[in-house]
Amino acid sequence: MRKLFMMVAAVAATATGLAAQEAAPQVNLRVQQAQPGKWEVPDCGLDKGNFLIGSGATYIKSGLETSDPEKKERLFTNARNVTIEGIQKGQAGASGAWYYLGRAYLQLGDLAGADSALTRAEQLAPSCAKDIQLLRRNTWVALVNAGNGFLKDKNTDSAAVLFRQANEIYQGEPNSYSSMAVMFNTTGQADSAIVYFRLAVTSAGSDPKSAEARDQSQYNLSALLSNERRWPEAVAAWQQYLTWKPDDLDGKKAYARALRANGQPDAAAEIEREMISGSGADVPIADLMAAGVNFFNDKNYPEAAATFARVVKRQPWNRDALFNMGNAYLGALNGPEVVKAGAALYAIEPMNENSVKLLAQGYQLEKKQDMIVKYFTEVEGLAFSLEVEQLILQSGGAKVIGTATGRAAKTIDTKPIAPHPVTLIFEFVNDKMEVVASSERTVPALSLGQTQVVEAEGLGTGIVGWRYSVKK
Repeated sequence: MRKLFMMVAAVAATATGLAAQEAAPQVNLRVQQAQPGKWEVPDCGLDKGNFLIGSGATYIKSGLETSDPEKKERLFTNARNVTIEGIQKGQAGASGAWYYLGRAYLQLGDLAGADSALTRAEQLAPSCAKDIQLLRRNTWVALVNAGNGFLKDKNTDSAAVLFRQANEIYQGEPNSYSSMAVMFNTTGQADSAIVYFRLAVTSAGSDPKSAEARDQSQYNLSALLSNERRWPEAVAAWQQYLTWKPDDLDGKKAYARALRANGQPDAAAEIEREMISGSGADVPIADLMAAGVNFFNDKNYPEAAATFARVVKRQPWNRDALFNMGNAYLGALNGPEVVKAGAALYAIEPMNENSVKLLAQGYQLEKKQDMIVKYFTEVEGLAFSLEVEQLILQSGGAKVIGTATGRAAKTIDTKPIAPHPVTLIFEFVNDKMEVVASSERTVPALSLGQTQVVEAEGLGTGIVGWRYSVKK
């Protein structure tokens, strides 16, 4: 990875002096073929220089007009040489000299020479910037398209070469930078991918035509920094992304996660409050659940409970939301609400040790001794604890899958209760909590720690949840 990254840096660091232009060029056929087929000089105020510079222009024109490949190369080489001679003999301040030299280098397929010559031409004739950039871009397009072709064929080495060449001649658009970033990321070179996503964003600048590409590159940059756990950089990157895409919920969620990982839970909570500030069904359940968990982990129990309560209001069958809500109220020492949540859970899963215990703890907060004894007695006497792990919605019905784990059941006075089978009646409900289907399953006698998979199916339409009771 480091070696490849250094190669990128070496290519990007092109020389700008005349000595570098005189070095032997590496002919690039794609660059040659991308050049205009007709000689035209832009009407932008170029200083055309003396007769040597004019001879350079004539050689280029003649080279374009001949079909003989060897003669073409000789004429373009003459154009380069005579123009360099003119520059060395007093024409270094003539913008046309550098422009013609740049054109000669392009016709010879020499990107480094063309880049430095055209850079100097634009410095001397700023009014020609648009024409010069168009010349660069036409070359860039040919290289990027070829690079994308190699990338499509999974020939990443050749693609990388062409993308680097494209970036050498033109930096006005993000496409080649972002393509390189994606390529580096898919080959496990995250550091290089981060560099090129940043270059893509910088290249896009404030150009409205590149806004979409800029935003996508910034999102990818932010996500990659998060994946690499570079949290301070990730926070800054997500913050920048959201200035451009303030309504992107995925971006906001990722920003909040980065803030938490960076040790900024208060700032993360503020983002989450904003995300779930809507009412009714406009806030996704998953977002409410995630925010509730984060509030709970922050020990902000009242806000966590209120957030889970919003889920329960919309989905009264949602066991996880009920359980989380009850525990949040427990953290807030709100006895009455713990009892309500515990009772609702008990109606859904009376053989789950943690749910029954939650109800008992609610009564503890309420100091209701008879109910404390009742439910702690029930906890102690459970033959097993059943954890329902999945609800699978199927065509025409649903299935629940859980695991029963044997316990050392005992009475209130600590006398052991022998393992024994228990029959459960599973009910499948719709969004109005109406029973759509039911089925019985018997859990066999289980010794301490012994497990048994429990499955139950129900047929019918509109099933969204489940509950079960113990058959008397």
